[in-house]
Amino acid sequence: MHADLILPGDRADWLELRRNFVTASVAGSLLQCHPYTTAYQLWALKTGRVEESSEENEAMRRGRLLEPVAVQMLREERPTWTIDYRADNAFYCERTLRLGATPDAFAYRADMDGQGIVQFKTSSEEAYRDHWLDPETKEVEVPLWIAVQAIVEARLTGATWAAVAVLVVGRGIHIEVVDIPLHDQVWTALLASVAEFWRVTDAGEHPPIDWDRDGSAVLDVNRWSEPKRVDLSGDPDFEAYATALDEAREKRRVLQKREDLCRAQILYAMGNAEIATTKRFEVVAPTQVRADGAVQRQIRIKLKDQSNGRF
Repeated sequence: MHADLILPGDRADWLELRRNFVTASVAGSLLQCHPYTTAYQLWALKTGRVEESSEENEAMRRGRLLEPVAVQMLREERPTWTIDYRADNAFYCERTLRLGATPDAFAYRADMDGQGIVQFKTSSEEAYRDHWLDPETKEVEVPLWIAVQAIVEARLTGATWAAVAVLVVGRGIHIEVVDIPLHDQVWTALLASVAEFWRVTDAGEHPPIDWDRDGSAVLDVNRWSEPKRVDLSGDPDFEAYATALDEAREKRRVLQKREDLCRAQILYAMGNAEIATTKRFEVVAPTQVRADGAVQRQIRIKLKDQSNGRF
């Protein structure tokens, strides 16, 4: 596959380049394997219905700052490898497919023919245990969306192999390196999914909504109203949605009233004491002054461990 290489001037240019492409980091969303992005959310971003933040979150900042550390550790762990790390945000893109990628590094190794790509990731110890280790065998398993990212980077750059290096940060640091097979069936499925994504988007439609994950994105997309009326009396689904919302709001009002009553009863029993204990609970109710000057008492309830009597 022939892909163009574009060297952006700075991070702003790089972010702008990515706008009109499905990038490797979110390609897994089109195969329903991305933990943070769905196809609908990607559509909302690519069509400008939701603004993509240019600010780094904590995980992104950690990855950026620790990437050179991961590169150095890989060089020490794999001294026979030649690592080509440029940190230049080079963007490889196939314009017809509107598919792009920015590999972290290229590499050469004696046991593999040709040039490969290395995708660097950072992870906390807890996240590594939860998402990178098989719970039974304790073998390292690269999350599928990251494997898809590596495959896209390899295919667009003409690399003959790919690897993922995850830097695990806890009380110490260690790096795990895993080879990623360049499965033809994954690539074929992804190309079909990318083509369908852009076909639907260009037709003014959107991918299917995953209501378990896309609720907040749907709210963002539909945040603006217009002064017009629409008749949905023939839509039974809309009738069901309106009924469910009305019932949920009524239940919430009842529960809120019950909660307020319980709070009042608890504080009445405690008086001005900050802590109260029972056979089952420890209740902590300190007075707090909010930024706007309002004074209130927060109530925290801790369940006692019945086996040892501790909270």
